[in-house]
Amino acid sequence: MLTSIRIVFHQVIETLAEDGVKNIFRPRVFWNRWAIPVEMDLLTANLPLAGQLNNAEFQFVEITMDDLQTGKWIFAVPSRGLKALRNLKQGFRGFAVAKDSTIVGDLWCIALRKDGKAIYHPDLRMLDIVCSLGDAYAFDMLIPSTYRGKNLAVPLQKTLQAALKMEGFQRVYGYYWEDNLPALWMHRMLKFKELPKRRVSRFFFILKSKEEVV
Repeated sequence: MLTSIRIVFHQVIETLAEDGVKNIFRPRVFWNRWAIPVEMDLLTANLPLAGQLNNAEFQFVEITMDDLQTGKWIFAVPSRGLKALRNLKQGFRGFAVAKDSTIVGDLWCIALRKDGKAIYHPDLRMLDIVCSLGDAYAFDMLIPSTYRGKNLAVPLQKTLQAALKMEGFQRVYGYYWEDNLPALWMHRMLKFKELPKRRVSRFFFILKSKEEVV
Protein backbone atom coordinates (compact mmCIF):
# COMPACT_ATOMS: atom_id res chain seq x y z
CA MET A 1 0.00 0.00 0.00
CA LEU A 2 2.81 2.40 0.91
CA THR A 3 4.53 1.68 -2.41
CA SER A 4 1.32 2.45 -4.31
CA ILE A 5 0.98 5.79 -2.50
CA ARG A 6 4.59 6.66 -3.38
CA ILE A 7 3.96 5.74 -7.02
CA VAL A 8 0.87 7.97 -7.21
CA PHE A 9 2.74 10.83 -5.51
CA HIS A 10 5.56 10.66 -8.05
CA GLN A 11 3.10 10.36 -10.93
CA VAL A 12 1.28 13.52 -9.81
CA ILE A 13 4.55 15.45 -9.57
CA GLU A 14 5.66 14.19 -12.99
CA THR A 15 2.31 15.01 -14.60
CA LEU A 16 2.31 18.52 -13.12
CA ALA A 17 5.81 19.13 -14.44
CA GLU A 18 5.03 17.91 -17.95
CA ASP A 19 1.32 18.43 -18.63
CA GLY A 20 -0.07 20.62 -15.88
CA VAL A 21 -3.14 20.07 -13.72
CA LYS A 22 -5.53 19.07 -16.52
CA ASN A 23 -4.08 15.59 -16.99
CA ILE A 24 -3.71 14.53 -13.35
CA PHE A 25 -7.17 12.94 -13.21
CA ARG A 26 -7.34 11.85 -16.87
CA PRO A 27 -6.15 8.22 -16.27
CA ARG A 28 -8.29 7.81 -13.13
CA VAL A 29 -11.61 9.54 -13.89
CA PHE A 30 -13.35 9.12 -17.25
CA TRP A 31 -16.69 8.05 -18.75
CA ASN A 32 -17.45 5.85 -21.76
CA ARG A 33 -13.91 5.58 -23.06
CA TRP A 34 -13.30 2.93 -25.72
CA ALA A 35 -10.68 0.26 -24.99
CA ILE A 36 -9.52 -1.84 -27.96
CA PRO A 37 -8.31 -5.31 -26.92
CA VAL A 38 -5.79 -6.81 -29.36
CA GLU A 39 -3.96 -10.09 -29.89
CA MET A 40 -0.85 -11.17 -31.77
CA ASP A 41 -0.19 -14.69 -33.10
CA LEU A 42 3.49 -15.14 -32.26
CA LEU A 43 3.77 -18.30 -34.38
CA THR A 44 3.14 -16.39 -37.62
CA ALA A 45 4.57 -12.99 -36.67
CA ASN A 46 7.72 -11.78 -38.43
CA LEU A 47 9.93 -10.92 -35.47
CA PRO A 48 13.59 -9.96 -34.99
CA LEU A 49 15.97 -11.84 -32.74
CA ALA A 50 15.26 -10.96 -29.11
CA GLY A 51 17.46 -8.12 -27.93
CA GLN A 52 17.95 -6.42 -31.29
CA LEU A 53 17.25 -2.72 -31.80
CA ASN A 54 17.97 -0.75 -34.96
CA ASN A 55 19.53 2.17 -33.06
CA ALA A 56 22.95 1.26 -31.59
CA GLU A 57 22.56 4.09 -29.05
CA PHE A 58 20.01 1.96 -27.16
CA GLN A 59 19.88 -1.62 -25.92
CA PHE A 60 17.04 -4.00 -25.09
CA VAL A 61 17.12 -5.52 -21.60
CA GLU A 62 14.92 -7.52 -19.26
CA ILE A 63 14.53 -5.91 -15.84
CA THR A 64 15.36 -8.20 -12.94
CA MET A 65 15.08 -7.81 -9.19
CA ASP A 66 18.83 -8.32 -8.76
CA ASP A 67 19.56 -5.46 -11.17
CA LEU A 68 17.22 -3.11 -9.30
CA GLN A 69 18.59 -4.05 -5.90
CA THR A 70 22.19 -3.53 -7.01
CA GLY A 71 21.37 -0.19 -8.63
CA LYS A 72 22.39 -1.29 -12.12
CA TRP A 73 19.63 0.80 -13.70
CA ILE A 74 18.16 4.21 -13.00
CA PHE A 75 14.83 5.25 -14.51
CA ALA A 76 14.35 8.40 -16.54
CA VAL A 77 10.89 8.59 -14.90
CA PRO A 78 11.19 7.96 -11.10
CA SER A 79 7.68 6.52 -10.70
CA ARG A 80 8.57 3.81 -13.22
CA GLY A 81 11.36 2.60 -10.97
CA LEU A 82 8.92 2.23 -8.08
CA LYS A 83 6.46 0.47 -10.37
CA ALA A 84 9.18 -1.88 -11.56
CA LEU A 85 9.96 -2.93 -8.00
CA ARG A 86 6.28 -3.52 -7.23
CA ASN A 87 5.63 -5.36 -10.51
CA LEU A 88 8.54 -7.74 -10.05
CA LYS A 89 7.35 -8.58 -6.54
CA GLN A 90 3.94 -9.44 -8.04
CA GLY A 91 5.52 -11.85 -10.51
CA PHE A 92 5.32 -9.64 -13.62
CA ARG A 93 8.16 -9.42 -16.13
CA GLY A 94 9.63 -6.15 -17.34
CA PHE A 95 11.29 -5.45 -20.68
CA ALA A 96 12.99 -2.15 -21.34
CA VAL A 97 15.04 0.07 -23.60
CA ALA A 98 18.17 1.44 -21.94
CA LYS A 99 20.60 4.18 -22.86
CA ASP A 100 23.84 3.65 -20.96
CA SER A 101 22.61 2.97 -17.39
CA THR A 102 19.22 4.71 -17.78
CA ILE A 103 15.92 2.98 -18.54
CA VAL A 104 14.22 5.18 -21.11
CA GLY A 105 11.22 2.99 -21.88
CA ASP A 106 9.62 -0.04 -20.29
CA LEU A 107 6.89 -2.55 -21.02
CA TRP A 108 5.44 -5.24 -18.75
CA CYS A 109 3.87 -8.63 -19.24
CA ILE A 110 2.36 -11.58 -17.41
CA ALA A 111 2.01 -15.15 -18.59
CA LEU A 112 0.35 -18.35 -17.58
CA ARG A 113 2.75 -20.35 -15.45
CA LYS A 114 3.74 -23.89 -16.43
CA ASP A 115 1.41 -25.29 -13.78
CA GLY A 116 -1.49 -23.58 -15.59
CA LYS A 117 -2.19 -21.11 -12.79
CA ALA A 118 -2.69 -17.56 -14.10
CA ILE A 119 -1.16 -14.49 -12.50
CA TYR A 120 -3.95 -12.02 -11.78
CA HIS A 121 -4.14 -8.65 -13.51
CA PRO A 122 -7.25 -6.41 -13.38
CA ASP A 123 -6.92 -5.47 -17.07
CA LEU A 124 -7.85 -9.01 -18.09
CA ARG A 125 -11.21 -8.75 -16.37
CA MET A 126 -11.80 -5.28 -17.84
CA LEU A 127 -11.04 -6.61 -21.33
CA ASP A 128 -12.87 -9.94 -20.83
CA ILE A 129 -9.72 -11.86 -21.80
CA VAL A 130 -9.01 -15.35 -20.48
CA CYS A 131 -5.42 -16.49 -20.98
CA SER A 132 -4.66 -20.12 -21.78
CA LEU A 133 -1.37 -21.98 -21.55
CA GLY A 134 0.99 -20.39 -24.08
CA ASP A 135 -0.65 -16.96 -23.80
CA ALA A 136 0.87 -13.75 -22.41
CA TYR A 137 -0.52 -10.30 -21.72
CA ALA A 138 1.59 -7.17 -22.37
CA PHE A 139 0.67 -3.92 -20.64
CA ASP A 140 1.69 -0.49 -19.35
CA MET A 141 4.31 0.64 -21.86
CA LEU A 142 5.84 4.07 -21.37
CA ILE A 143 8.40 5.95 -23.41
CA PRO A 144 9.20 9.29 -21.65
CA SER A 145 8.39 12.39 -23.70
CA THR A 146 12.07 13.31 -24.08
CA TYR A 147 12.71 10.00 -25.86
CA ARG A 148 9.65 9.89 -28.09
CA GLY A 149 10.18 10.25 -31.81
CA LYS A 150 13.27 8.01 -31.70
CA ASN A 151 11.46 4.90 -32.98
CA LEU A 152 11.64 3.00 -29.71
CA ALA A 153 8.03 1.90 -29.10
CA VAL A 154 7.66 -0.51 -32.02
CA PRO A 155 11.09 -2.19 -31.52
CA LEU A 156 10.37 -2.56 -27.79
CA GLN A 157 7.09 -4.31 -28.54
CA LYS A 158 8.68 -6.55 -31.18
CA THR A 159 11.63 -7.57 -29.03
CA LEU A 160 9.30 -8.45 -26.15
CA GLN A 161 7.27 -10.57 -28.56
CA ALA A 162 10.45 -12.21 -29.90
CA ALA A 163 11.63 -13.05 -26.38
CA LEU A 164 8.26 -14.63 -25.55
CA LYS A 165 8.22 -16.57 -28.82
CA MET A 166 11.70 -17.97 -28.12
CA GLU A 167 10.38 -19.24 -24.77
CA GLY A 168 7.53 -21.10 -26.46
CA PHE A 169 4.67 -18.63 -26.04
CA GLN A 170 2.16 -18.65 -28.89
CA ARG A 171 0.04 -15.54 -28.40
CA VAL A 172 0.21 -12.18 -26.68
CA TYR A 173 -2.72 -9.93 -25.78
CA GLY A 174 -2.81 -6.21 -25.11
CA TYR A 175 -5.04 -3.17 -25.51
CA TYR A 176 -5.01 0.54 -26.26
CA TRP A 177 -7.41 3.43 -25.84
CA GLU A 178 -9.11 4.41 -29.09
CA ASP A 179 -8.50 8.12 -28.43
CA ASN A 180 -4.75 7.53 -28.01
CA LEU A 181 -3.71 8.00 -31.64
CA PRO A 182 0.01 7.11 -31.24
CA ALA A 183 -0.96 3.83 -29.55
CA LEU A 184 -3.60 3.16 -32.21
CA TRP A 185 -1.10 3.54 -35.06
CA MET A 186 1.60 1.57 -33.25
CA HIS A 187 -0.68 -1.43 -32.77
CA ARG A 188 -1.84 -1.26 -36.38
CA MET A 189 1.74 -0.99 -37.64
CA LEU A 190 2.53 -4.14 -35.68
CA LYS A 191 -0.52 -5.82 -37.26
CA PHE A 192 -2.25 -6.75 -34.02
CA LYS A 193 -5.67 -8.30 -34.52
CA GLU A 194 -8.33 -6.09 -32.97
CA LEU A 195 -10.95 -7.76 -30.76
CA PRO A 196 -14.42 -6.36 -29.89
CA LYS A 197 -14.31 -2.92 -28.28
CA ARG A 198 -14.99 -2.41 -24.58
CA ARG A 199 -16.75 0.69 -23.25
CA VAL A 200 -15.00 1.59 -20.00
CA SER A 201 -15.85 4.09 -17.27
CA ARG A 202 -13.69 4.75 -14.22
CA PHE A 203 -13.89 6.80 -11.05
CA PHE A 204 -10.59 6.23 -9.23
CA PHE A 205 -10.80 2.58 -8.04
CA ILE A 206 -14.33 1.96 -9.36
CA LEU A 207 -14.26 0.60 -12.91
CA LYS A 208 -17.05 -0.64 -15.19
CA SER A 209 -16.61 -2.28 -18.58
CA LYS A 210 -18.95 -3.73 -21.18
CA GLU A 211 -18.59 -5.01 -24.73
CA GLU A 212 -19.69 -2.91 -27.69
CA VAL A 213 -23.21 -3.78 -28.85
CA VAL A 214 -23.24 -4.10 -32.64
